[in-house]
Amino acid sequence: MSSIRQDSEAPVVIEAAVTPLRKGAPLQPAQATVSEATECLAAGAAIIHYHHDFRLERSAATGQIIDIGKAILADFPHALYYPDYIAGRDEDRALGRRYQPDALLRPMHDAGALRMFALDPGFTLFGQLDDKGLPSNSVTGGQTYAEAHAMVEYAREVDCPISIGIYEPGNLRWVVAYAKAGMFPSGSLIKIYFGGEYTMGQDRVPGVNFGLAPTRANLDVYLGMMQGIDLPWQVSVQGGVLLDTEVARHALELGGHLRVGVEDTAGGTPMSNRETVEAAVALARQVGRPVATGEAALAALARPPFALAA
Repeated sequence: MSSIRQDSEAPVVIEAAVTPLRKGAPLQPAQATVSEATECLAAGAAIIHYHHDFRLERSAATGQIIDIGKAILADFPHALYYPDYIAGRDEDRALGRRYQPDALLRPMHDAGALRMFALDPGFTLFGQLDDKGLPSNSVTGGQTYAEAHAMVEYAREVDCPISIGIYEPGNLRWVVAYAKAGMFPSGSLIKIYFGGEYTMGQDRVPGVNFGLAPTRANLDVYLGMMQGIDLPWQVSVQGGVLLDTEVARHALELGGHLRVGVEDTAGGTPMSNRETVEAAVALARQVGRPVATGEAALAALARPPFALAA
């Protein structure tokens, strides 16, 4: 792959995914979500990802998402955050379409609560193991490219940064094409997901996950695909503990950012959301990079923290 010029002075932006999502466990109340988010922001996080009560119908779910966002902004007015997907019209749900602009993004924007939103271009299969330990069933996540394009167009309309999820290398090809065309608003972030050893949404249940394993070599593969674009990027392990892998330090050494939090760990660590943020801050300091929060985080994402050299 091409050599990567390290920027040891570039500040690190830390994201915390704060909603537990454990099968069979009680759902986290909205106020608990706000408390977890504000604790993480106080500990050094700059981006919060959270989920709503998925049992609510569309208008109530939208209201809850907006209320959580506004409560976060009340204490941290420069925080970035983004919620889970939400279905739009009944026909959208029937077709599996999620997170259409009119379903959630416009109401959030109109309420002054849209700070960032997630986009997962392309479909990803998440395996579910049978009693023989085989991934004989699956659930599907992501958007069609047409849906993803509509979301990018809306982001440009309201100048809202996007958190762009990469589950499989092919997803990144779409992102590179749009980045080279200058389609993403300032502050948008490439989010590289590695598949861990556990099943997402459960508690330490072994799984057969998507994509690449969290290794230095596999991160290098992704970075090698990003030649010619200048979007900031972060790493995450879904179904595992990022900070227990070699990817976390490698990413920091190469100018990347980190996503931690109990959602992703799938029970793989007893650490709380705040403790995962504190551990990420400590690792960044070991590597010699400052941690950016608030307005400084916005500035850090607005400029590329790394460069790819030919």
